[in-house]
Amino acid sequence: MPGFVIGLLVAFGGALLLAAGSELQSNAVHRADGRWSVFLRSPIWLAGCALLATAISTNFIALSLTPVSAVQSVSIAALAASTAFGAFTRRVVVTPRIVVSIILCVVGDIAFIAVLGSHPAAALPRPADLHLSAVTTILGALVTAGILAMILTGSARSRPVRLLALVSGATIFGSITTVFKVVVELSQRDGVGPTLSSPPVWAALAIVAVGGLVANVLLQRAHRAFPPPAVVASITVIDPLTAAAIGIAVLGESALSPLAAVLLAVSGGIACLGVAGLGRLERREAASPDPRPRA
Repeated sequence: MPGFVIGLLVAFGGALLLAAGSELQSNAVHRADGRWSVFLRSPIWLAGCALLATAISTNFIALSLTPVSAVQSVSIAALAASTAFGAFTRRVVVTPRIVVSIILCVVGDIAFIAVLGSHPAAALPRPADLHLSAVTTILGALVTAGILAMILTGSARSRPVRLLALVSGATIFGSITTVFKVVVELSQRDGVGPTLSSPPVWAALAIVAVGGLVANVLLQRAHRAFPPPAVVASITVIDPLTAAAIGIAVLGESALSPLAAVLLAVSGGIACLGVAGLGRLERREAASPDPRPRA
């Protein structure tokens, strides 16, 4: 029990770091009017990177002490913290509709994780080699879609297109998680050396590198288009939902009954509706216009 409680506290701290890092990066990108040459050198943006990296590290620590379902449930606190900070500083306009969207995100995410946690799969040997091919193919498809989203957002300024780009980046991050998971399984089975010397693993990691780059570009463009709570919502909702969907459909991580499958689809849909609703969030301040190219 002490380890479980410590894990929850670490996960909660990581959620706050995630919210703070996203807030700093968003402000840096917005102040620079989306110009990469400016915000990449900004101390505020770099501090945001450091906080996000720390948040990822704390997440690994929390997962070693607490079940993944509990950690993911706590991570949604980042959305509440980000929205509360935005409202406190008057940087975002929090309307009753936005509050409803936040509630949908929280309720849908927790319900999704609860259904997954109550339907674990049987502990059977898994064909990790086939799984690697499958998750790498899925990641490749999502990266291709992300590149198309980058092209679209290079000229389009409409909010629906920007929201599509944000969701695309989050799905890439979720898919990357599943590739890493399979690589870890292969390392546990065959050893780190043989695994990392395998051509399929090298190919998978190369696609992960490209995917990480594409997803980060989309994320920084999202910071230009949306306030921090919308970006945090995508990271804490769409990313885990994508990883869970691949885990169920490809990796066989859950044994769902027909009723559980329906509940899972409904809860996931509720969470996604919440993310879409947060896409309507508006900043109070506006960046000064600049004719130079944006992110």
